[in-house]
Amino acid sequence: MKVWHCGNFIDVTIGQRFLVARCGSGHTYFGEYATLKRTTKQHLVFITDSGAQVKTSIENLHKVVGKAAEYFVSPNIEGRDEDPNFIKSNVRFWDAKKLQLVIK
Repeated sequence: MKVWHCGNFIDVTIGQRFLVARCGSGHTYFGEYATLKRTTKQHLVFITDSGAQVKTSIENLHKVVGKAAEYFVSPNIEGRDEDPNFIKSNVRFWDAKKLQLVIK
């Protein structure tokens, strides 16, 4: 299927690997890899390596919805492990009742 990403339409498929990350200070970014598991009428559903579920709009890969809205999803995963600015960490969600970040 075709999805809007950085000003162009790109082809994505179920089972494709992506990066789910959030920006840190400077050039650092924190995140982990995810796999596109399924689609719904409105969303692309990604499952991260730690088991967290992240959804984006089916029309725009950059529009992350729900509690993971501070993260971004990128299909560009080549060379990320060698990047000194990439810090692997589990995707975390804000829990308003506990007032802390939790791993789901």
